[in-house]
Amino acid sequence: MNLTTRQLRIFVLLAETLSFQRTAEMLHVTQPTLSKLLKETEETLGVKLFERTTRMVRLSREGQDILEIARKITALHEKGMLELDHRLRDRNNRVAVAALPTLAASLIPLLIQSLARKHPRVRVEVYDPIANEALQLLRERRVDIAVTTMNEEGAADLVYQELFTEPFVLFHSVQIKPDVTRWMPTELARLPLISMPPGTSVRVLTERAFQAASQPFNPLYSLRDLNTIARFVQHNCGIALLPESSLDNATQRGVRKTRLRQALSRSVGMYVRRESEPSELLRHTLDELRRLGRDRQLRSD
Repeated sequence: MNLTTRQLRIFVLLAETLSFQRTAEMLHVTQPTLSKLLKETEETLGVKLFERTTRMVRLSREGQDILEIARKITALHEKGMLELDHRLRDRNNRVAVAALPTLAASLIPLLIQSLARKHPRVRVEVYDPIANEALQLLRERRVDIAVTTMNEEGAADLVYQELFTEPFVLFHSVQIKPDVTRWMPTELARLPLISMPPGTSVRVLTERAFQAASQPFNPLYSLRDLNTIARFVQHNCGIALLPESSLDNATQRGVRKTRLRQALSRSVGMYVRRESEPSELLRHTLDELRRLGRDRQLRSD
């Protein structure tokens, strides 16, 4: 039987969505192409996998019978390909890092520069997801390291090492000077605040701190892209309440930083998989992150 894993994956996705339109969008193909691929799969198997009309799509009895084994095959294939990619990264001087957007913009460029000086052939692959997605990428072996905030819910399969702690500060335009000088949610709430979107680690930490003071957190703008936030601040469209490393105000013209007494702070560190045996390149990368973390902590202190 000449059946490919791609054909099985198409079958599994369509069985889960029961929508040709959604499945085609997920696979980045047209609906006619998807129909053609499904027809080829059915001809190869010698059975009809779906019953479909102009109004509905549902699994046939034969499709229901083979769905579970198809899921197992596609899952094993994906796991094997991820393991292969992990091994090839070691052999080809590649290391993959997932970092929160605020850290990907500040800490990771320093890591790349430092590694390039000591290991010119190293290539660093960078992902900038939100916190939970970073840990998921690590668990799936798509990345070797996740640089993120500490997960308070714990992660028994991962190991966390703190790199540094940093306070939340106010980033504002040079045209204004906020009259808030300490961390008081009731006072901060009166400002035209800019924050990260709901679900991001920065937003979660901020909301928890405000809730602890019985103060709702309703920022004027919720923006994910740090360059966009910097532009809003430069044009005096709001004041960003973010961790100190979020915006490098030395390079963002027109942006000033105000530190707050007794400010909320966050722990920034790196996660690796507990069972993994680090390669020499990965050990060098972890050591470099530790050094950068120590430098950052000394500057903050």
